[in-house]
Formats: sequence, C-alpha cells, structure tokens
Amino acid sequence: MAMVVPCQTNQQSACKPRTAHYSRYGHRHFFPREQALQQLTTGLKRAEWFTVAHLLMVVAALAGGFTAYLIGAPMPFLIGGVIGSAIFVVSYEKPTRRLGKIHPYIRPAAIAATGAMIGSKVTPGLLSVLPAFWISAIAILPFVLLAHAGSYAMLRHVGKYNVTDAYFAAMPGGLVEALLLGEKAGADTRVLTVQHFIRVLSVVVVVPLLFYLLTGEVVGSAASTSGSTTPSLPYNFVDIALIVLLGAVGMFVGRKLRIPAGHLMGPLILAVIVSISGVADIIVPEWLLHTAQLVVGTTLGAQFSGIGRALLQRCFKMGILTVTYMLMLGFVFASLLEPYVPADVSAMFVSFAAGGLAEMSLIALSLDLSPLIVALHHLIRIFLTIYVGNQIFQRYFVNSKE
Repeated sequence: MAMVVPCQTNQQSACKPRTAHYSRYGHRHFFPREQALQQLTTGLKRAEWFTVAHLLMVVAALAGGFTAYLIGAPMPFLIGGVIGSAIFVVSYEKPTRRLGKIHPYIRPAAIAATGAMIGSKVTPGLLSVLPAFWISAIAILPFVLLAHAGSYAMLRHVGKYNVTDAYFAAMPGGLVEALLLGEKAGADTRVLTVQHFIRVLSVVVVVPLLFYLLTGEVVGSAASTSGSTTPSLPYNFVDIALIVLLGAVGMFVGRKLRIPAGHLMGPLILAVIVSISGVADIIVPEWLLHTAQLVVGTTLGAQFSGIGRALLQRCFKMGILTVTYMLMLGFVFASLLEPYVPADVSAMFVSFAAGGLAEMSLIALSLDLSPLIVALHHLIRIFLTIYVGNQIFQRYFVNSKE
C-alpha cells in the first residue's frame, strides 16, 4: 500500500516526492517516488519468493509427504506436506529471521489444477441429479447459523475473546472476507488470521484421519483406488496438457468474470463443459493429484510464518474446541439429510465440514466423493457465512453499541 507524502521542507529544490510504504508488519517506510516505483516493478524479479529457505521448506514438505505415503497415511502429501513445512517454518524462524512470502501464483495454480480435475470427473448423469440436492443446499443456512453461534459462545466465554474478535473468528468460512470485515469492525487481524488458519488446517488433517479410522481405507495414498486416479488407467501427454490448459484458461476467465472462488470454479466449469460434451475423456494420473496435495499442504504449513508461539498456542486450543463442535454438527446434518439426497453420509459429511473450499474439494476428489457436489455446498456455505454474518453483526452488534 502506498501514499504520497507532501514535502515538509522549505528547500523545494532539494525536496523529492516521497512515497510511504507499509511493510508486512505494518511499519511505514519512506522512499523517493522513483525508488518506490522501481520496487513495485522489480519486486518479483528479485525472486524473494524463491530463496534457499523456500527450497529447504519444499524439501521438508516432500520428506513429510513421502514419509506419510510410505507408512500408508491417508492423504499423505497433503497431511505430510503440512506437517513437514510447518515444522521447518517453526524451526527456521527467529525474532530477526522470517521466511519470505511465497509466490502469489503457486497456490492458485494448484487449486486451478484441482478444479480441472474435479470437472473432468463430472458426467451428464451427475448433472441430472443436482436438483435433488435442494434440501441440503437449504440446510446449509441453519448449519452456518448454529456453527457460528456455537463457536462464538466458545471463543467468547471459554477463550475470553472480546466481542468483535470472537464474532469474526467464529465464522465457519470465508477466511479472507472475514479478515476484511473484521478489520473494518476493529477486530485484531492477527487473532482472526491464526484462528481461521487453525480451523482450515484442523479440518484438512482430521477429516481424512476420521475416514481412515472409521472405514479402514487409506484414502489418497498408494492404497487408494478411486475413480480415474487408479494406476491401471493409462494416461498420456494430452491428458496432462488438457488439465494444465483448462486450469490456466479457467483461472483467467474466472477472475475476469469475477466468479466466486474463480481460481477453482473457473477451471471446474470449463472442465465440466469439456467432459459432458464428449470433447475429451480426461484421465487424471495419481501423481498429479499427489502434487496438488503437496502444494496445497506446503502453502498451508507456510502460514505458520510470523506467528508468535503464545498466540499460536491460544488459538490452537480454541481451534480444536470449535472445530470439534463444527465437525460434530456437520455429522448430525449429514446423517439427517442422507435419506433425502442421492448421496451417502460420507459425501454429505465432507460437504458440511467447515474447511476451506479448495482443501475440501481436493479431499473429496481424493476420496472420490462427488467432488462437484462437495464444492458447490462449500461455495454456498462461504457465501452465506459472509453475507448473513455481516448482516447480523451490523444489525445486532453495531446498532446495539449505538
């Protein structure tokens, strides 16, 4: 963020226009306008996003992923990537040393590929049953209200958060939007960031483990044989090229048209069109799914950067409490809805697990649990969380203060 600062000296000839810049920690620095413009235009050229530390983090994530893969853990490259990169970040960072930012296109690229892989699994038969999920779509609203209210009560009375922090930290979705709304309302963005990160991370790790414990199936690993990701199905360069092309074009179109979660939904929609039109029958190789898991997991683990241990411990304890409540609530809704929708309780549970849209879509893809259905449910959940949550805050919290 930048702003022009007027000259404060009478010697106009010696005064150069300056630009105020704010660092990632909120400190303001001043530079001559020319230097500021040069920094803006050459920031990525300096490759600050690819340092030796980033390379070591990737190695740690790979080590975690392959270790989890070899021991037969569920979703090995997602969970192992998270754990490996998180351990590295916590060990590497010191008060005077921080991990640099990851390139802003790495995570969206993996999510775009995930969208293309999800869309490639859609068949005309699946589209024909979409209207049958109207009741579960409607049920998302009471789920959001109950999840938000229960989590708010826990953060407020058990965690002793103030009203604003507790309200926006308890939102069951929409990390970025919750941060923007919370900052505008005066909440502590550090608390919101860490609390939502813990929510997403906990759901990503717990849901595959729950499926493993309850079903005994090792999902997303070498033992997984789901859908088109099985090694017995041959693939070629055309399949890889189509996934990359659909991901790139879909992400561009999604952003241009301002589609919600466009980096995921844009490629997904394009892949659905290609799949149901019969233009191509895309085979998704297992290693590509593992790569997407690794990238998403590594970028999640990197979010530990800059988080103080005291704040992390506090938010982690409350995160475990609120996530347990949300997952139990999601299971109740999934069990009640199963008789009325053409999907089993597993697919419904993943659809109501309050994790990130991209992460839950990737889990559904690995579990072969109607990833399109899951993605649409989470998209509705995030929209309702932000819209309804903001309306309630404005009406009952802001007005009550006035």
